[in-house]
Amino acid sequence: MIKRLREVFCFILFMSVIFTGCSNSSNSLKDENIALSKEVSTIKEENVNLEKTVKDLNDKLSKQEPKNNIAKEPSIKDKSNLYPIYTADTDTYKKQIDAYIYIPKELELKQKLDTLAKALSEAYFDNLPIQVVNIKDVDNKKIAVINLDESSENQGISDFSKLKGSTWATKYFQGSTGGTITSTQLIETMLQRDYSGQWIDGVKFLYKNKDCNFQHVPDLCNINYRK
Repeated sequence: MIKRLREVFCFILFMSVIFTGCSNSSNSLKDENIALSKEVSTIKEENVNLEKTVKDLNDKLSKQEPKNNIAKEPSIKDKSNLYPIYTADTDTYKKQIDAYIYIPKELELKQKLDTLAKALSEAYFDNLPIQVVNIKDVDNKKIAVINLDESSENQGISDFSKLKGSTWATKYFQGSTGGTITSTQLIETMLQRDYSGQWIDGVKFLYKNKDCNFQHVPDLCNINYRK
C-alpha cells in the first residue's frame, strides 16, 4: 500500500514539473513577443522622426539654393550666357551690378525677358508679379511692355491703405531712395544696355495694366530706350 502511494506521489510530482515547465516556457514566449512588439514600435517611430528630419533639411536646403541660377559672382565658363541684374547705390544712386543670372542662349528673346522678370520678382520684389505682356513695334523699335501687379491677396483693392504685405504702391514705389532703386533694378535689368546680342530697343512699365503714375518712380511712366 505504501509502495503504491509512493508511486502515485512520484507521478503527481513528475506531472507538476512538466506543467510548470510548459507554463514558464509559454510565459517566456509571451514576454519575448511583447518585447519585440515594443521594439518594432520604437523603430517605426524613429523612422517617422528620421523622415521628418530629412524633409526639414531638404526644405532648408531648397530655401538656401539660389533661385533662377542667380549668383553674386559670374562663372567664367558660362560668362557669355550671364546677364547682370542691376541696382542703384543708396548714396550716389549710380547704377551698379548686384548679381548675375544664367540664361540659356537658345531661348527666344521674350523667354529671356520672362526669365529676367521672374528673377527680379523672386530676388528683389517679394514675388510680386512682373509680367512681360508683349514686345511691340513703336517707330521701328522693339519695345517690351511689362506689367507690374499686386499679389493675389490684394487683387481688386483700389484703396492703397487697405493693401496687405509687400506691395508696389506702398513699398517699392515709395520714397526717393526706394523709388530710384526700384526704377534702376527694373529698367536697367530689362534693358541690358551692355549686351551685344539681339535685344529690345526699349521698355515701358505699367501698373495693373495702366500707366505707372507714382511720384517717386517717374521713369517707369515713360518708354526707356537702350540708346
